[in-house]
Formats: sequence, structure tokens, C-alpha cells
Amino acid sequence: MPFTDLRQFLNYLEDKGQLRPVAEEVDPEFEVARRMNQAARSQGPALLFQKVRGSPMPLVGGVYATRERLFMAMECTEQTFTERLTQGMAQPLAPTLVASGPCQEVVLLGDDADLTRLPVPTFSPQDGGPYITLGLVFTKDPETGVRNMSIIRIQLKGKRRLGIMARTYHHTGVHLGKAEAQGRPLEIAIAIGGDPVIPIASQWRAPYGVDELGLAGALRREPVPLVKCRTVDLEVPANAEIVIEGRIPPGVREMEGPFGEAAGYYTPASPKPVVEVSAITHRRAPIFHAVLCGPPTLESHLLTELISEATHYRTLKADFAGVKAVHQPTWGVAFVSMRQHTRQEARSVLAALLSKSEIKMGVVVDDDIDVFSLDKVLWAIATRSQPDKDTVIMPAMPHSGLDPSSDGGVSAKMGIDATRPFGQPFAEVAALPE
Repeated sequence: MPFTDLRQFLNYLEDKGQLRPVAEEVDPEFEVARRMNQAARSQGPALLFQKVRGSPMPLVGGVYATRERLFMAMECTEQTFTERLTQGMAQPLAPTLVASGPCQEVVLLGDDADLTRLPVPTFSPQDGGPYITLGLVFTKDPETGVRNMSIIRIQLKGKRRLGIMARTYHHTGVHLGKAEAQGRPLEIAIAIGGDPVIPIASQWRAPYGVDELGLAGALRREPVPLVKCRTVDLEVPANAEIVIEGRIPPGVREMEGPFGEAAGYYTPASPKPVVEVSAITHRRAPIFHAVLCGPPTLESHLLTELISEATHYRTLKADFAGVKAVHQPTWGVAFVSMRQHTRQEARSVLAALLSKSEIKMGVVVDDDIDVFSLDKVLWAIATRSQPDKDTVIMPAMPHSGLDPSSDGGVSAKMGIDATRPFGQPFAEVAALPE
């Protein structure tokens, strides 16, 4: 049976020894992040901070800090998660609208909607302020009404004001661009907490106009229940812990940042859109949910990489039948294993992989190499490739602007063909007794 909400999943994690309550009071400025970082680096449990200074709400962090817990949320294993995700992308299950939900047990409107009551952490010393890092952002295309869901960094700027990093090329940014062209505000809702598969589904780079909640429904094997917001024309998961409603006014920009991003570096402050908050709704005794960002590997990376692996596997497999597995061991890097059917087919796979904006370095290995084992991949590079013949450099490719070495989102990329020469004799692997 799928987990219906965050609380049910936390109870499950505690039963499995994967959640540790923290009874003493903690400071949301740096201390929460420090403890989350310690737990993540040691592959420790998720942490439930029961007393956060300055807020009546508890905070949970580190829920997605191990692949094992991500698999627990999806009720799958390392061996089956790719199939679960790719099947869900191919056969999404649309959400359903319900009359009411726990996320609206408490409704705060106007001046009562005070964001400073939330235990929003400040993660890194140079961050521009407290940040909501696991807010599911819901907007609609002003022309078509099609919904989009994503996770975007959100800076707390005041009791009823937020800064938001809505890049122009992301779907939320496209919605904002269309609204601003019409001179209208863009309505927005930010859901925090809820069914643990929904944040996973939000990381799907779905085609424009495809609702990521359909993937969440497929993963949980039943539609995600949604409720209508109170002050904006949007729907949000009914079982969320907290929902922030508001509008992004057209043409308004304020400084947002710096922030220690997933690439592991601070991104500088720059003018960004703002959210004017009209309502906060939440469950009774809500739980705030945060993820830690910074140098890899943290839960912000795992949350993204898991679904990226499945997405890249799906697209590569459609064109190259011999592709066996895809793994993203760290930010900007991907490994692919395959059985070649034609000479130099691995080069074509590298070209397709490096065309993805988030991948800067790719390695293709034979299908006898476990791409989830760094030792095996490095062994293949060291014994099955020659740097002068098997390294591919692709100059001036689109790449993530979070990479500080890129030139405004343009970067050279590197691929390594670490496969044995197709159709030619090659040394046999020494087989040890099982």
C-alpha cells in the first residue's frame, strides 16, 4: 500500500531505525543544517527536530539522504526502481479533485498568514537568508491552464513575502513570462510535506504541458488527491503539511541570494521575482520538511539523480536497444552500460547523453560493468580506453548555469568510451570462483 502522507512514512522510517527524533531545542540558523550534514555524510538516519527555536512547528530533514530511503518511499529496490519510474512516465495516473483535505485544517488569511512562524532554516553562512528548499511549486500556464509542479529554491524575505528563483527556461518561468506579457500576476501555491513520492515525481523533466502529478499517481498506484486552494485558482495535494498561497506580481524584481546550491558553490545574489502571500493553510500540528543543499552527495542530489537516471535510461533505450543501465554518481556526471550492436555505437550514446544540459561528463562502459560501482567504472576506463582515441570533447554545449566554470550556461563537455573494441579480440576477464 502507498504511503498516504509524510507522517505515515516517518512512522515507517522510525520503525526501520531510519528516523531519529531530536528532543533538545535547535537553532534554525546553521544548527539544523549542521546536524543534517553530519547525518548525511555518515549515512545516518533522518532527523526529526521536535523543538526549533522561534517556531511552534517541528522540522524533519534528511528523509531522502540515502538511496535506500528513496526506494522505501517508492516501495521498490535498486534493481526495480528504473522500471517503476519509466513505466510511470509511460503510463501516468492523473490526480483527482476532492472536497477537502488535512492541508486545510487550519486556514490563515491576510495578515494572519505569517511566514515567520515556519521553522525555515538558514543553511550556509553566506546564504541571503532562510530558505524553503522542499517547497512543491504549483503554477498554471495562463493561456492553457495546464498545471506544472517543480521544486524551486525560495527565500524568506518577510512575513508575507518570498523571493523565488524562477528561471526563464524552466516551466514555472515560462508561465511567469506569459503572465507578465499579459500584465497579470501569476498565481502560485507552495506545498510542503505530504506523500513522499510526490517530491520524487516533481524532479521529472517532463515535456512541457505534462503534469508531473501523473507520475506521482503511477508511483503510488492510485491518483493523488488534490484540493482547491482558498485564495488562488490552483490545486494542491490534499495531504500536504503546509501550503503557502500567493501571487507573483508582473515586472517586480528584488535581490535574491546568495545561496549554496546543489552544484556545491554559492550562486551570487541577483534580481528575482517575488511572491506576495495571501494565505497559509496547514494541518493541525504541521511538520515542516527541508532538504539540505551543498557539495555532493546530499539528499538534494539523490532526489534529482534518481529520476534523472530513469529519464536518461528511457530516452537512451528508445534509440539504443543495447543500453542496460544509467547511473549519476555525482552532480554533472553520468555512467551508461551497454552492449554495442554496431561499431562506434558507444560514441552515439555519448553524444546523446552529453546533449542533456545537466550532464557535463559521461562514460560509456560494456554491459558486464556495474555502473553503480565506481571501482568497476574506473577499472573499465583504465583498461578499456586510450585517452588519445577514446576521449570525446564537445565544445560550446548548453550546460547548467549553476556550474561556476561554465560561460553563462555554455560549457565544453567530455565523454569517455570505455568499451572494448567492437568485433575485435580483447583480453578475457579473469574469472574467480563464485
